[in-house]
Amino acid sequence: MSSDHYAVIDAVIATEKNSYLATIVKVEGTAYRKEGTMMFITDAGKEKGLLTGGCVEQDLLARIEMQQKAKAFLMEYDLRSEDDLTWGQGIGCDGKIYIMVEPVTPATSKVFQQLKSHMQKGESVKLIKSFHKLDNFLVNTVSPQTKTETNVASTSFLDTDNKYIFTQALSPQPRLIIYGAGPDVKPVVSFASKAGFYVILSDWREAICSADNFPDAKEYQIGSPTQVLAAIKPSEDDYVLLMTHSFSKDQEFVHLLLERRVKFFGLLGSKKRSEKLLAEKIKPDWIHYPVGISIHSESPEEIAISITAQLIKIKNEKNSLVGKIG
Repeated sequence: MSSDHYAVIDAVIATEKNSYLATIVKVEGTAYRKEGTMMFITDAGKEKGLLTGGCVEQDLLARIEMQQKAKAFLMEYDLRSEDDLTWGQGIGCDGKIYIMVEPVTPATSKVFQQLKSHMQKGESVKLIKSFHKLDNFLVNTVSPQTKTETNVASTSFLDTDNKYIFTQALSPQPRLIIYGAGPDVKPVVSFASKAGFYVILSDWREAICSADNFPDAKEYQIGSPTQVLAAIKPSEDDYVLLMTHSFSKDQEFVHLLLERRVKFFGLLGSKKRSEKLLAEKIKPDWIHYPVGISIHSESPEEIAISITAQLIKIKNEKNSLVGKIG
């Protein structure tokens, strides 16, 4: 699931007046973004998300502004033309995309609130859009996904005599648990949050683990490693980073976390320090040290980029695998 989906969902829930939701429902050939990509648009030009490399958004906004009455519509953009003045040239597009545009109504907002409520509980959901061709009326419905359904294609598009039916699977926002609230953690929280992670920041020092210092974090937990892990209860789907620079705190945290299982556990620091922390403990394949992709990073920002890149890589490898099953 794309990282900007969560921002779009929040924008739809807020239900601004004169706002629209645009969704790519079908792609023929290749395109900048894939089926299920969403974008929130207001008639004032405010946007959340991105559908293409910028080649169709302004046209969509113009068509919205021309409407005398707010209604749903389906747009088809052929990006394959050899005419340099047409859609898609110069941005790597070589396909045709179909975009379903709908006015955001209180009913839409209510459905998206239900959707978000399911995802906050860790549940995957199906969002179904039924577009009635006769009157350009669109209805959204949402339901939890079964375990069997998580192994099938994430989107489907059905064109019947009377309707277009688009079904999209949406996954919960991945949780990133960080223990340590030092200055070098700030860019990690910022980048990871923008990349779509739900960041839970924890530390034993209440004075620095706060929204004032880390406005991009979603939750804050204060306490020792034992207290924090008991409160957060990491699951097999969670990502964890250990960034305290305190050897004793790190040692306690490692000992406790290795009794569980998580999706990803990254240790900040040198390989020698990490090996010393792990001592004779069994090293599962989900523990990574030194954390981050090797880009010869030096500054806190560069290190944060390398860490966030590794988190994205692991997350997207998981999503690609699910898409290939069945």
